[in-house]
Amino acid sequence: MIKEFGNKMKQGMFFLSMFVIVMMFVSPVFGHEPGSVETEEEKSKIYMKIGTITVTEENPYLKTADIPTSVDVLGADQIEDQNVDFSMELFRKLPGTYYGNWNQGIIAGVFGLRGFNQDHDVPVALHVDGIPSNWHYGRLDMQPYFPMEIERIELVKGTNDPRYGLNNVAGNANLFTKQGGNYSKVKLLYGSFDTNEGDILVASEDGGFSQTYFVGYRRTDGYRDHSDAEKGAISGKWFYTTNDNRLTVGAIARVFDMKADSAGYLTKEQAEADPTQVQSFSRTDGGEQKNRHLSLHADYNFNENLAWSVKTYGQHMERTRWCRFSEAGSQNERIQDEDQYGIISTLTYETAESGINNLRLTWGLDYQYQDNIYQRYYTDDRVRQTGIPSRHWDFTSWYWGSYVQADAEMTDWLRFVAGLRLDRLDGKLEDKVNNVKANMINYGNIWQPKIGTVITPIHGYNLYANWGRTFQVGADNMRYAIKTDGTLLNQDIDYSKNDGWEAGIKLSPVEWLAARLSYWEQKATDEVRLKGDGSGDYENYGETKRDGWDFVLSVRPHEWVTLWGSYTKQNAEYTKPDYKYPERKGKDIEKVPDYASKAGIDFEHPSGFSSSLWVESQGDYYVNATNTETKEGDYDVVNLNVKYKLKNITFGLEILNLFDEEYYGFVWDYAPGGFSPGDERSYYASVVFEF
Repeated sequence: MIKEFGNKMKQGMFFLSMFVIVMMFVSPVFGHEPGSVETEEEKSKIYMKIGTITVTEENPYLKTADIPTSVDVLGADQIEDQNVDFSMELFRKLPGTYYGNWNQGIIAGVFGLRGFNQDHDVPVALHVDGIPSNWHYGRLDMQPYFPMEIERIELVKGTNDPRYGLNNVAGNANLFTKQGGNYSKVKLLYGSFDTNEGDILVASEDGGFSQTYFVGYRRTDGYRDHSDAEKGAISGKWFYTTNDNRLTVGAIARVFDMKADSAGYLTKEQAEADPTQVQSFSRTDGGEQKNRHLSLHADYNFNENLAWSVKTYGQHMERTRWCRFSEAGSQNERIQDEDQYGIISTLTYETAESGINNLRLTWGLDYQYQDNIYQRYYTDDRVRQTGIPSRHWDFTSWYWGSYVQADAEMTDWLRFVAGLRLDRLDGKLEDKVNNVKANMINYGNIWQPKIGTVITPIHGYNLYANWGRTFQVGADNMRYAIKTDGTLLNQDIDYSKNDGWEAGIKLSPVEWLAARLSYWEQKATDEVRLKGDGSGDYENYGETKRDGWDFVLSVRPHEWVTLWGSYTKQNAEYTKPDYKYPERKGKDIEKVPDYASKAGIDFEHPSGFSSSLWVESQGDYYVNATNTETKEGDYDVVNLNVKYKLKNITFGLEILNLFDEEYYGFVWDYAPGGFSPGDERSYYASVVFEF
């Protein structure tokens, strides 16, 4: 039933899309509706968003005209309504993404995009309020951020954005938390699996000084046995702006703690018989995580043309995980202890007096230092079998990057954006178990040129194209050419060059409609990925190619109703695999669904009643690199959210997996049992008080 419903929704979205595209080209109105007001800034900026976005001069958000590539924005109202145990799940609603629900405790899952799968570490740079938030090996750290504290999420796809270097392989994500204002919110939630959550957000602003405080707590028993999770976060933000608005300074502090149990992967037979069961040898798997963060922020306008922004930060990230993946294997205690420090500077000069409509020049400089420890111990039910670790890496890393970018609005219909980024890496590692020391591989200067253009032949119709290069280097020990057994490898290893391009059209001829259609490709040399066999080793997988096309649509046929949807068709292939894997040539890269789509209907009535019905779909995929197993992983899951606002109180009901679809949130292999069942239908009631 659910697949028929999902297919009908996808067919409906397809026919609606075709109808809307036809209407865009035959409509005599190439602009906003009569009586509407459009600013000069709005005339030049078309963007795709889901949900309401609040924009102020002090807190602007990225729009697709700023970078001629695909940018999607998820607004606060859509984020606040989502009921998630792990904040990485918020990306499920963004166009072009697909989520792998590992159900492995504190490492619950990751999302994939642009043909990169949800098994390895997603090659996306995450910045929260402008501060890098990736673990040393690249995985995004979304855990400390509760939905109620998030203002918006911006996802930039592709290789064209020069602002970031490290981890910015297939794009970057920017998360902004709420700051400023005068209000207070309290949220209480209770639902299935004995889930309860309480959040408090207090914001105060007076005389240029703003204070924002957040406290959040959540616990759940989880759908499966032995999948309990408990987390809590406290944050404070203090900012001051001078009377002339030239200087803004501030600080952000955050404390986060979490613990979660892991139910382990099941065989297909086990999952079909009882998807809620815990794998027998995983009964004591799970983990803990701690985060401590402090950052200082300053923005200064020298004059109306020149502005400078600088941020500096220090953060501690610590995670301990117990995991076992087979009856024959041993439980491992894995400890990651990281200290990260850095500074980010951005200088921007903008003028309309250069002989063209507008010119913006940007120079960015960033530096990051990491001091990390990675240990493993053999354990039995979380008890160490020996006081000597089986792995102990103590390593430090330095990264610095700089970029320049010119954004020139040549005429009313032509815009060029060009940038050049340079990154350098250095560091040293000591393998204390094997008594081996090594310096980081000398990757040299990593140059990344970028170029793009936006052409607007008619207002509301933007044609765009871009080309860019990003890079990837090995993670953990591979950056130092040391194997996990302490063996030294050849230091003459180059970084992976990722060249990508995209071309498309963005349409917004009328106020109530926006759409984007694009085709993209990305090729990589010497792609590096985790082996996935539990060893922790990374390997060179050779040359790869990814391509696909995206369609994104948002329609508002009535002031109460918004229809939105997206569809991504993609391919990912081993074009020239490493010499060790000749059998992979021409095969699909494993765990990459052939399509990902989302479609939703949002309704908001002046009486205070609102609702959101949306379906998330993805195609199946090969679970191994040789493509010898049956494809798995396709599903269509429908979710419903209903709210009623009465003065300062909002009552909410959310039903996840509305039609109780039986599906796998992720499948990574057959042999040892790599099936992670998705949650059954669940209900959550909430009440939000506003003061």
